[in-house]
Amino acid sequence: MKTLVIILSMMLLPGCSMLGSKSVPVTMNFPQAPEPLLMEPEKLETLPEDATKVSDILKNSTVNYGKFRELQLKFNQWHHWYNTNRKLHKETTE
Repeated sequence: MKTLVIILSMMLLPGCSMLGSKSVPVTMNFPQAPEPLLMEPEKLETLPEDATKVSDILKNSTVNYGKFRELQLKFNQWHHWYNTNRKLHKETTE
């Protein structure tokens, strides 16, 4: 009786694979981009029409250049993220 129980439990341990079931392929969706990369960029400041001093122009240029650099870094991060995930997605789905 013990041997019968052992044989039956050994047959049930592998699960459904012994019963001839087919494996179902798993499909992966392309991952979502991180939230900071999807945020709307800040608008550049326009130069006021009454700005006649060079200091006003330089201040505006400095602020806009800082915003441009932030946007440029975000753009480079986006490209790196996209290319890396596209490559990984392609390798896992093919």
